[in-house]
Amino acid sequence: MKLYLAGLYTSNFDLHGRVYAKLDDREKEMRRDVKWFLESYHYIHRERAVQRIRREGVKVFLDSGAFSAFSMGVNVDLGKYCDYIHKNLDIIEHIDGQPLASVLDAIGDADGTWRNQMAMEARGVRPLPCYHYGEPIEVLQYYIANYSYITIGGMVPISTPQLKLWLDRLWADYLTDDQGRPIVKVHGFGLTSLPLMMRYPWYSVDSSTWVQWAANGMVLVPGQVGQVDVSNKSSRKKIRGQHMDSVSPLETAAIEASIRATGVDPDRLRDLYYSRWAFNAFAFPYYAREKQFEGDFFIPETEGLF
Repeated sequence: MKLYLAGLYTSNFDLHGRVYAKLDDREKEMRRDVKWFLESYHYIHRERAVQRIRREGVKVFLDSGAFSAFSMGVNVDLGKYCDYIHKNLDIIEHIDGQPLASVLDAIGDADGTWRNQMAMEARGVRPLPCYHYGEPIEVLQYYIANYSYITIGGMVPISTPQLKLWLDRLWADYLTDDQGRPIVKVHGFGLTSLPLMMRYPWYSVDSSTWVQWAANGMVLVPGQVGQVDVSNKSSRKKIRGQHMDSVSPLETAAIEASIRATGVDPDRLRDLYYSRWAFNAFAFPYYAREKQFEGDFFIPETEGLF
């Protein structure tokens, strides 16, 4: 599974920026080791952003940004979006000749999203289709039958328990064969739940959780530790068991040892948001690699009498 870090360039975390310059050597190494990037057209449509990405020679998974634009009361012009893709194919990741650029979603309108798919293909762009939470299952079946790589969206505002029920059904009944193996490549947009990332045989997912956690004082510590609040400014520091420094001294020492094992100074994570950025940019993909879905298949849980 590929875990794309969403919004890294939007956050001005490029290798020539001021944030990167503040990192120590190990943190810079962690940032340089990031392999997979997802960016929103809504945020990187300007040439300045394109040049930052092009200068570093990386490729991005391009999201249309329709949801972000919708949330801000802005419309994304389909023609300009297609022109942008044609003009900037060199910064867009490709798999088997397929540019990883999503369809322009029509928020809350499955027919509208399908029409946008057809309109973009008529303009010479074959985007990845997107099936959204709550849409008729026939839409998903059409995409499975006609595309080798599809995306699942509309999951951000849905609770994890609801998503689990919905995704279990999709993966068990439509996205896998009789052995539970995926029949198409599937990308999960905006997954914030680490357990849901690991529960299904996604081909790829993206998440901005890495930067959101860092801003809120939290990091993902590899191994058995998991999510930890480390910031000296966090109000949770005063709540027993809610912070790296509010657990027992033995536990604090163990967490610090796990952090130091990655080559990072725990005190920098306590004090500096950009150190937490770099640490999470390393830790989230590392977590995905270490927790690879065994066998790359999905077998739903069955309910019995006992």
